[in-house]
Amino acid sequence: PGPASGQAGTDAPSEGRISSTAGVLLKAGKIAGESRLHFGGWAGLLFADNLAIGGGGFALLNDVELAGPGGGTGFDLGLGYGGLIFRYWEALADPLTGEVGFMVGAGHAEVRNQLDGTEVGSDNFLVSEAEMGVLYSLLESLHIGLSVGYRLTAGVEDLPGVSTTDLNGFTGTLSLRLGGGRGR
Repeated sequence: PGPASGQAGTDAPSEGRISSTAGVLLKAGKIAGESRLHFGGWAGLLFADNLAIGGGGFALLNDVELAGPGGGTGFDLGLGYGGLIFRYWEALADPLTGEVGFMVGAGHAEVRNQLDGTEVGSDNFLVSEAEMGVLYSLLESLHIGLSVGYRLTAGVEDLPGVSTTDLNGFTGTLSLRLGGGRGR
């Protein structure tokens, strides 16, 4: 006979179970030579308690100031990007979990005149970003993490004073993840 309704017990491993997970992130990195913070997040489906597939995005908290031609009026660069996100984690030594992540998607950048805010150029671009880090379990389904990554862009052509290499760079991320176990 099976267990009585309402009987306490341990849950079976969640092999084959699909649930959800999400994260809020604060990234630091260089954009056009200036250190800037990005804020964003992601959400996705969680497979087998350690593989998440979903979507997310990030935006600069403050524009980057660009010098004007010949020392004249400068410009402000704003950008955001997002796309499809893959994250995988495995338990290390309790309470630590190792994590790797990859995002592939697109972004949009805009250059505006500092005096009057008029747009002087904008462009869409392709972006990918790989990360690896460690998470500390605060609770079974609440984790705080630190990671390092690299953002790689392609297709920036219509932004005055900005090239693809200005948007590429290393990142450091502080994250808070809700959902998902510690891996296996």
